[in-house]
Amino acid sequence: MSKGNDATPTWSGFNYQGKMMILHVLKLINEIPKCHDIGKYSVEIEKTEDFSIICDSKYVSFHQVKAWLSSSKWERYKEAMDKLLEHRNESSNPKGKCYLMVAREIVDWDDHTNKYQSAIELYKYDSKIIGVSDVRNAIIQEVKKYLKAQKHNEKNADVVYGELCLFLDEAIARMHKKSAKEREYEILFSDFVDVMEEAIKKEGNREEYYLKEKIYDYLADNLKKAFEGVCQDVCGKTASECNAICAAKTVNDKIMEISDYTLFCKVLNPSKIEGWDNSLSLVENFPTDRLQDQVYELMYYSKTPEKIISDGRSIYLKSKFSGAVKGQIIPTLLDLKKGCGGRTEALQRIFQNIVNNTDIIDILEGNSITVLPGNTYKKTLSQEQITSSWKDSNPDKKISSYYKDIELISSKELFNRFEENGGNND
Repeated sequence: MSKGNDATPTWSGFNYQGKMMILHVLKLINEIPKCHDIGKYSVEIEKTEDFSIICDSKYVSFHQVKAWLSSSKWERYKEAMDKLLEHRNESSNPKGKCYLMVAREIVDWDDHTNKYQSAIELYKYDSKIIGVSDVRNAIIQEVKKYLKAQKHNEKNADVVYGELCLFLDEAIARMHKKSAKEREYEILFSDFVDVMEEAIKKEGNREEYYLKEKIYDYLADNLKKAFEGVCQDVCGKTASECNAICAAKTVNDKIMEISDYTLFCKVLNPSKIEGWDNSLSLVENFPTDRLQDQVYELMYYSKTPEKIISDGRSIYLKSKFSGAVKGQIIPTLLDLKKGCGGRTEALQRIFQNIVNNTDIIDILEGNSITVLPGNTYKKTLSQEQITSSWKDSNPDKKISSYYKDIELISSKELFNRFEENGGNND
Protein backbone atom coordinates (compact mmCIF):
# COMPACT_ATOMS: atom_id res chain seq x y z
CA MET A 1 0.00 0.00 0.00
CA SER A 2 1.48 3.36 -1.04
CA LYS A 3 1.30 6.57 0.96
CA GLY A 4 0.41 8.37 -2.26
CA ASN A 5 3.30 10.81 -2.21
CA ASP A 6 6.99 10.14 -2.42
CA ALA A 7 8.81 11.79 0.48
CA THR A 8 12.24 10.22 0.13
CA PRO A 9 13.81 13.63 -0.70
CA THR A 10 13.34 14.46 3.01
CA TRP A 11 15.55 11.52 4.02
CA SER A 12 19.26 11.53 4.74
CA GLY A 13 21.79 9.70 6.83
CA PHE A 14 22.46 13.03 8.51
CA ASN A 15 18.95 14.04 9.62
CA TYR A 16 16.76 12.88 12.49
CA GLN A 17 14.49 10.62 10.44
CA GLY A 18 17.40 8.79 8.83
CA LYS A 19 19.34 8.41 12.06
CA MET A 20 16.32 7.06 13.94
CA MET A 21 15.87 4.43 11.24
CA ILE A 22 19.55 3.45 11.48
CA LEU A 23 19.23 3.24 15.27
CA HIS A 24 16.23 0.90 15.15
CA VAL A 25 17.73 -1.32 12.45
CA LEU A 26 20.98 -1.72 14.43
CA LYS A 27 19.00 -2.48 17.59
CA LEU A 28 17.16 -5.25 15.75
CA ILE A 29 20.37 -6.61 14.22
CA ASN A 30 21.84 -6.89 17.71
CA GLU A 31 18.69 -8.62 18.98
CA ILE A 32 18.19 -11.14 16.16
CA PRO A 33 19.28 -14.60 17.41
CA LYS A 34 22.29 -16.10 15.63
CA CYS A 35 20.15 -19.04 14.51
CA HIS A 36 17.94 -16.70 12.47
CA ASP A 37 18.78 -15.75 8.91
CA ILE A 38 19.42 -11.99 8.92
CA GLY A 39 18.95 -12.04 5.14
CA LYS A 40 15.20 -12.35 5.69
CA TYR A 41 15.04 -8.86 7.21
CA SER A 42 14.86 -5.52 5.44
CA VAL A 43 13.74 -1.94 6.05
CA GLU A 44 11.38 -0.18 3.66
CA ILE A 45 11.77 3.60 3.44
CA GLU A 46 8.95 6.07 2.73
CA LYS A 47 6.59 3.79 0.88
CA THR A 48 4.03 2.49 3.36
CA GLU A 49 5.25 4.60 6.28
CA ASP A 50 8.28 6.73 7.14
CA PHE A 51 9.91 3.35 7.48
CA SER A 52 8.70 -0.20 7.99
CA ILE A 53 10.44 -3.40 9.06
CA ILE A 54 9.90 -6.46 6.88
CA CYS A 55 10.70 -10.12 7.58
CA ASP A 56 10.09 -12.93 5.10
CA SER A 57 8.29 -10.44 2.82
CA LYS A 58 5.81 -9.63 5.62
CA TYR A 59 5.48 -6.32 7.42
CA VAL A 60 6.51 -6.54 11.06
CA SER A 61 6.28 -2.93 12.25
CA PHE A 62 5.43 0.56 11.02
CA HIS A 63 7.23 3.71 12.14
CA GLN A 64 6.18 7.37 11.95
CA VAL A 65 9.07 9.76 12.73
CA LYS A 66 8.62 13.40 13.71
CA ALA A 67 11.50 15.77 14.52
CA TRP A 68 9.15 18.40 15.91
CA LEU A 69 10.61 20.26 18.87
CA SER A 70 7.57 22.43 19.58
CA SER A 71 5.01 19.71 20.31
CA SER A 72 4.62 18.14 23.74
CA LYS A 73 0.96 17.06 23.60
CA TRP A 74 -0.38 13.92 21.95
CA GLU A 75 -3.17 15.76 20.10
CA ARG A 76 -0.55 17.56 17.97
CA TYR A 77 0.34 14.17 16.47
CA LYS A 78 -3.26 13.07 15.86
CA GLU A 79 -3.12 13.39 12.06
CA ALA A 80 0.20 11.52 11.87
CA MET A 81 -1.12 8.72 14.10
CA ASP A 82 -4.35 8.41 12.12
CA LYS A 83 -2.31 7.92 8.96
CA LEU A 84 0.00 5.47 10.73
CA LEU A 85 -2.93 3.25 11.74
CA GLU A 86 -4.59 3.62 8.35
CA HIS A 87 -1.45 2.54 6.52
CA ARG A 88 -0.94 -0.39 8.90
CA ASN A 89 -4.57 -1.54 8.53
CA GLU A 90 -4.39 -1.40 4.74
CA SER A 91 -1.09 -3.28 4.59
CA SER A 92 -0.48 -7.01 4.23
CA ASN A 93 -0.22 -7.25 8.02
CA PRO A 94 -2.96 -5.23 9.78
CA LYS A 95 -1.74 -6.64 13.11
CA GLY A 96 1.79 -5.25 12.79
CA LYS A 97 3.17 -3.02 15.56
CA CYS A 98 2.95 0.75 15.21
CA TYR A 99 5.55 3.13 16.63
CA LEU A 100 5.56 6.92 16.94
CA MET A 101 9.14 8.25 17.12
CA VAL A 102 9.41 11.81 18.43
CA ALA A 103 12.24 14.16 19.36
CA ARG A 104 10.51 15.66 22.40
CA GLU A 105 8.72 14.06 25.33
CA ILE A 106 4.92 13.88 24.97
CA VAL A 107 3.93 14.87 28.49
CA ASP A 108 0.32 13.65 28.34
CA TRP A 109 0.84 10.40 26.43
CA ASP A 110 -0.53 8.30 29.31
CA ASP A 111 -3.58 10.52 29.76
CA HIS A 112 -6.90 8.64 29.62
CA THR A 113 -8.03 10.89 26.72
CA ASN A 114 -5.30 9.49 24.48
CA LYS A 115 -7.13 6.80 22.54
CA TYR A 116 -4.00 5.97 20.52
CA GLN A 117 -1.82 4.61 23.32
CA SER A 118 -3.42 1.16 23.09
CA ALA A 119 -2.66 0.83 19.37
CA ILE A 120 0.57 2.82 19.00
CA GLU A 121 3.73 2.56 21.08
CA LEU A 122 5.69 5.71 21.86
CA TYR A 123 9.22 4.72 20.85
CA LYS A 124 11.85 4.89 23.54
CA TYR A 125 15.46 3.78 23.63
CA ASP A 126 16.78 2.70 27.02
CA SER A 127 13.42 3.92 28.39
CA LYS A 128 14.02 7.45 27.07
CA ILE A 129 12.78 9.61 24.20
CA ILE A 130 15.63 10.18 21.78
CA GLY A 131 16.06 13.85 20.89
CA VAL A 132 17.75 15.33 17.83
CA SER A 133 21.06 15.71 19.66
CA ASP A 134 20.80 12.29 21.37
CA VAL A 135 20.40 9.98 18.40
CA ARG A 136 24.09 9.95 17.41
CA ASN A 137 25.21 8.61 20.79
CA ALA A 138 22.42 6.04 20.78
CA ILE A 139 23.55 4.72 17.38
CA ILE A 140 27.17 4.55 18.54
CA GLN A 141 26.01 2.57 21.58
CA GLU A 142 24.37 -0.01 19.27
CA VAL A 143 27.45 -0.04 17.02
CA LYS A 144 29.60 -0.85 20.06
CA LYS A 145 27.27 -3.71 20.97
CA TYR A 146 27.71 -5.12 17.47
CA LEU A 147 31.49 -4.68 17.51
CA LYS A 148 31.79 -6.35 20.90
CA ALA A 149 29.64 -9.31 19.81
CA GLN A 150 31.79 -9.74 16.69
CA LYS A 151 34.99 -9.35 18.75
CA HIS A 152 36.01 -6.17 16.94
CA ASN A 153 37.73 -3.19 18.56
CA GLU A 154 35.10 -0.80 19.91
CA LYS A 155 37.32 2.22 19.19
CA ASN A 156 36.15 1.93 15.57
CA ALA A 157 32.56 2.77 16.56
CA ASP A 158 32.75 6.40 15.43
CA VAL A 159 34.09 5.44 12.01
CA VAL A 160 31.37 2.81 11.60
CA TYR A 161 28.73 5.35 12.55
CA GLY A 162 29.99 7.76 9.88
CA GLU A 163 30.00 5.02 7.23
CA LEU A 164 26.40 4.08 8.07
CA CYS A 165 25.28 7.70 7.66
CA LEU A 166 27.06 8.01 4.31
CA PHE A 167 25.70 4.62 3.22
CA LEU A 168 22.12 5.80 3.77
CA ASP A 169 22.87 9.06 1.94
CA GLU A 170 24.16 7.12 -1.04
CA ALA A 171 21.24 4.65 -0.97
CA ILE A 172 18.75 7.52 -1.01
CA ALA A 173 20.64 9.19 -3.88
CA ARG A 174 20.35 5.98 -5.92
CA MET A 175 16.61 5.90 -5.23
CA HIS A 176 16.22 9.47 -6.52
CA LYS A 177 17.79 8.53 -9.85
CA LYS A 178 14.88 6.21 -10.58
CA SER A 179 11.23 6.95 -11.09
CA ALA A 180 8.81 6.10 -8.28
CA LYS A 181 7.57 3.03 -10.17
CA GLU A 182 11.09 1.67 -10.76
CA ARG A 183 12.42 2.54 -7.31
CA GLU A 184 13.49 -0.13 -4.85
CA TYR A 185 12.46 1.12 -1.43
CA GLU A 186 13.92 -1.75 0.62
CA ILE A 187 17.38 -1.97 2.15
CA LEU A 188 18.49 -5.35 3.45
CA PHE A 189 19.72 -5.68 7.03
CA SER A 190 22.65 -7.60 5.59
CA ASP A 191 23.65 -4.44 3.71
CA PHE A 192 23.99 -2.59 7.02
CA VAL A 193 26.14 -5.44 8.34
CA ASP A 194 28.32 -5.32 5.22
CA VAL A 195 28.83 -1.56 5.67
CA MET A 196 29.94 -2.04 9.27
CA GLU A 197 32.31 -4.86 8.41
CA GLU A 198 33.79 -2.90 5.52
CA ALA A 199 34.23 0.19 7.68
CA ILE A 200 36.23 -1.79 10.21
CA LYS A 201 38.66 -2.78 7.48
CA LYS A 202 39.37 0.79 6.53
CA GLU A 203 42.50 2.31 8.05
CA GLY A 204 41.58 5.99 7.86
CA ASN A 205 38.56 8.04 8.80
CA ARG A 206 36.45 9.64 6.11
CA GLU A 207 36.93 13.38 6.22
CA GLU A 208 33.67 13.84 4.33
CA TYR A 209 31.69 12.44 7.26
CA TYR A 210 33.42 14.55 9.89
CA LEU A 211 33.00 17.76 7.91
CA LYS A 212 29.36 17.05 7.13
CA GLU A 213 28.61 16.20 10.74
CA LYS A 214 30.26 19.36 12.08
CA ILE A 215 28.50 21.56 9.54
CA TYR A 216 25.16 19.85 10.22
CA ASP A 217 25.61 20.46 13.95
CA TYR A 218 26.51 24.11 13.29
CA LEU A 219 23.47 24.67 11.07
CA ALA A 220 21.16 22.91 13.51
CA ASP A 221 22.53 25.10 16.31
CA ASN A 222 21.99 28.29 14.27
CA LEU A 223 18.41 27.25 13.50
CA LYS A 224 17.79 26.58 17.18
CA LYS A 225 19.20 29.99 18.16
CA ALA A 226 17.12 31.76 15.50
CA PHE A 227 13.94 30.00 16.65
CA GLU A 228 14.64 30.62 20.33
CA GLY A 229 15.45 34.24 19.47
CA VAL A 230 11.94 34.83 18.14
CA CYS A 231 10.39 33.12 21.17
CA GLN A 232 12.34 35.31 23.59
CA ASP A 233 12.25 38.60 21.65
CA VAL A 234 8.59 38.47 20.61
CA CYS A 235 6.91 36.41 23.34
CA GLY A 236 9.38 36.69 26.19
CA LYS A 237 9.41 32.92 26.69
CA THR A 238 11.60 29.99 25.80
CA ALA A 239 10.29 27.46 23.29
CA SER A 240 10.13 24.79 25.98
CA GLU A 241 7.88 27.01 28.13
CA CYS A 242 5.32 27.56 25.40
CA ASN A 243 2.77 25.04 24.17
CA ALA A 244 0.97 27.41 21.79
CA ILE A 245 1.00 26.64 18.08
CA CYS A 246 2.41 29.52 16.04
CA ALA A 247 3.88 30.05 12.60
CA ALA A 248 7.46 30.26 13.93
CA LYS A 249 7.12 26.81 15.50
CA THR A 250 5.65 25.41 12.31
CA VAL A 251 8.53 26.88 10.30
CA ASN A 252 10.99 25.25 12.71
CA ASP A 253 9.27 21.86 12.42
CA LYS A 254 9.25 22.05 8.62
CA ILE A 255 12.91 23.11 8.44
CA MET A 256 13.92 20.27 10.78
CA GLU A 257 12.47 17.81 8.27
CA ILE A 258 14.67 19.15 5.45
CA SER A 259 17.61 16.83 4.86
CA ASP A 260 19.67 18.68 2.23
CA TYR A 261 20.76 21.85 4.01
CA THR A 262 23.08 22.70 1.12
CA LEU A 263 20.09 22.98 -1.21
CA PHE A 264 18.07 24.83 1.44
CA CYS A 265 20.96 27.27 1.94
CA LYS A 266 21.05 27.88 -1.82
CA VAL A 267 17.34 28.71 -1.77
CA LEU A 268 17.95 31.15 1.08
CA ASN A 269 20.70 32.77 -1.01
CA PRO A 270 19.34 32.52 -4.58
CA SER A 271 21.77 35.02 -6.13
CA LYS A 272 24.88 33.11 -4.98
CA ILE A 273 26.13 30.69 -7.62
CA GLU A 274 29.83 30.14 -7.01
CA GLY A 275 31.66 28.72 -4.02
CA TRP A 276 29.18 26.01 -3.03
CA ASP A 277 31.77 23.30 -3.68
CA ASN A 278 33.34 24.47 -0.42
CA SER A 279 31.11 23.10 2.36
CA LEU A 280 32.08 26.00 4.62
CA SER A 281 29.99 28.25 2.35
CA LEU A 282 26.99 26.94 4.26
CA VAL A 283 28.42 28.38 7.45
CA GLU A 284 28.88 31.91 6.12
CA ASN A 285 25.51 31.93 4.35
CA PHE A 286 23.46 30.64 7.31
CA PRO A 287 23.60 33.59 9.76
CA THR A 288 21.51 33.30 12.91
CA ASP A 289 20.37 36.94 13.06
CA ARG A 290 19.07 37.03 9.50
CA LEU A 291 17.42 33.61 9.80
CA GLN A 292 15.61 34.96 12.83
CA ASP A 293 14.49 38.22 11.16
CA GLN A 294 13.82 37.14 7.58
CA VAL A 295 12.52 33.61 8.09
CA TYR A 296 11.28 32.82 11.59
CA GLU A 297 10.06 36.27 12.64
CA LEU A 298 8.59 37.25 9.28
CA MET A 299 6.66 33.98 9.12
CA TYR A 300 5.65 34.37 12.78
CA TYR A 301 3.79 37.57 11.93
CA SER A 302 1.89 35.76 9.16
CA LYS A 303 -0.15 34.23 12.03
CA THR A 304 -1.17 31.34 9.76
CA PRO A 305 0.86 28.23 10.67
CA GLU A 306 -1.58 26.08 8.70
CA LYS A 307 -0.46 27.79 5.49
CA ILE A 308 3.23 26.97 5.91
CA ILE A 309 4.24 23.91 3.90
CA SER A 310 7.41 22.11 2.87
CA ASP A 311 8.43 19.71 0.13
CA GLY A 312 11.64 18.61 1.82
CA ARG A 313 13.68 21.20 -0.08
CA SER A 314 12.34 24.54 1.11
CA ILE A 315 9.46 26.09 3.03
CA TYR A 316 6.56 27.95 1.45
CA LEU A 317 3.79 30.23 2.72
CA LYS A 318 0.48 30.09 0.88
CA SER A 319 -0.68 33.69 0.67
CA LYS A 320 -3.02 36.04 -1.14
CA PHE A 321 -0.14 38.53 -1.04
CA SER A 322 1.75 36.43 -3.57
CA GLY A 323 1.19 37.52 -7.14
CA ALA A 324 2.96 34.41 -8.49
CA VAL A 325 1.07 31.64 -10.27
CA LYS A 326 1.42 29.18 -7.37
CA GLY A 327 0.33 31.73 -4.78
CA GLN A 328 3.23 30.87 -2.48
CA ILE A 329 5.99 32.89 -0.82
CA ILE A 330 9.50 31.52 -0.19
CA PRO A 331 11.42 33.42 2.50
CA THR A 332 15.02 34.14 1.48
CA LEU A 333 17.98 36.17 2.71
CA LEU A 334 18.47 37.88 -0.66
CA ASP A 335 19.89 41.32 0.17
CA LEU A 336 19.49 44.02 -2.50
CA LYS A 337 21.52 46.54 -0.51
CA LYS A 338 24.68 44.43 -0.48
CA GLY A 339 27.07 46.21 -2.83
CA CYS A 340 24.08 47.51 -4.71
CA GLY A 341 22.12 50.38 -3.20
CA GLY A 342 19.66 50.28 -6.05
CA ARG A 343 22.20 50.84 -8.82
CA THR A 344 20.81 49.36 -12.04
CA GLU A 345 23.97 47.48 -13.01
CA ALA A 346 24.27 45.86 -9.59
CA LEU A 347 20.62 44.84 -9.59
CA GLN A 348 21.02 43.30 -13.03
CA ARG A 349 23.99 41.28 -11.80
CA ILE A 350 22.00 39.99 -8.82
CA PHE A 351 18.96 39.16 -10.95
CA GLN A 352 21.02 37.45 -13.62
CA ASN A 353 22.59 35.22 -10.98
CA ILE A 354 19.11 34.11 -9.95
CA VAL A 355 18.31 33.27 -13.57
CA ASN A 356 21.55 31.29 -13.89
CA ASN A 357 21.11 29.40 -10.60
CA THR A 358 20.04 26.11 -12.18
CA ASP A 359 20.35 24.20 -8.90
CA ILE A 360 17.28 25.89 -7.44
CA ILE A 361 15.41 27.56 -10.30
CA ASP A 362 12.80 24.78 -10.35
CA ILE A 363 12.07 25.47 -6.66
CA LEU A 364 11.69 29.22 -7.24
CA GLU A 365 9.66 28.83 -10.42
CA GLY A 366 6.08 30.07 -10.09
CA ASN A 367 6.62 31.39 -6.56
CA SER A 368 7.25 34.72 -4.86
CA ILE A 369 10.55 35.14 -3.03
CA THR A 370 11.21 37.68 -0.31
CA VAL A 371 14.09 40.15 -0.62
CA LEU A 372 15.64 42.68 1.73
CA PRO A 373 14.98 46.09 0.09
CA GLY A 374 18.11 47.70 1.57
CA ASN A 375 18.75 50.91 3.43
CA THR A 376 22.19 52.03 2.30
CA TYR A 377 23.16 54.76 -0.15
CA LYS A 378 20.56 57.00 1.52
CA LYS A 379 17.58 55.11 0.20
CA THR A 380 15.56 51.93 0.40
CA LEU A 381 14.22 50.28 -2.70
CA SER A 382 10.43 50.38 -2.85
CA GLN A 383 8.37 47.39 -3.92
CA GLU A 384 7.62 49.23 -7.15
CA GLN A 385 11.34 49.76 -7.86
CA ILE A 386 12.14 46.12 -7.08
CA THR A 387 9.35 44.88 -9.35
CA SER A 388 10.31 47.25 -12.14
CA SER A 389 14.01 46.34 -11.96
CA TRP A 390 13.24 42.61 -12.00
CA LYS A 391 10.68 42.83 -14.78
CA ASP A 392 12.43 45.30 -17.05
CA SER A 393 16.08 44.43 -16.51
CA ASN A 394 18.45 44.46 -19.49
CA PRO A 395 16.78 42.46 -22.31
CA ASP A 396 20.22 41.33 -23.45
CA LYS A 397 20.38 39.35 -20.25
CA LYS A 398 17.01 37.75 -21.07
CA ILE A 399 15.03 39.14 -18.13
CA SER A 400 12.59 41.18 -20.21
CA SER A 401 9.67 39.82 -18.17
CA TYR A 402 9.16 37.91 -14.93
CA TYR A 403 11.58 35.04 -15.31
CA LYS A 404 9.79 31.68 -14.97
CA ASP A 405 6.89 33.46 -13.24
CA ILE A 406 9.05 34.35 -10.23
CA GLU A 407 7.94 37.40 -8.27
CA LEU A 408 10.23 39.40 -5.96
CA ILE A 409 8.48 40.81 -2.91
CA SER A 410 10.04 43.13 -0.34
CA SER A 411 10.14 41.53 3.10
CA LYS A 412 9.44 44.98 4.56
CA GLU A 413 6.39 45.36 2.34
CA LEU A 414 5.19 41.88 3.23
CA PHE A 415 5.55 42.61 6.95
CA ASN A 416 3.52 45.82 6.50
CA ARG A 417 0.79 43.86 4.73
CA PHE A 418 0.68 41.33 7.55
CA GLU A 419 0.43 44.16 10.07
CA GLU A 420 -2.36 45.98 8.18
CA ASN A 421 -4.28 42.77 7.50
CA GLY A 422 -3.93 41.20 10.96
CA GLY A 423 -1.66 38.54 9.48
CA ASN A 424 -1.71 36.38 6.36
CA ASN A 425 -5.49 35.97 6.47
CA ASP A 426 -7.64 35.68 3.38
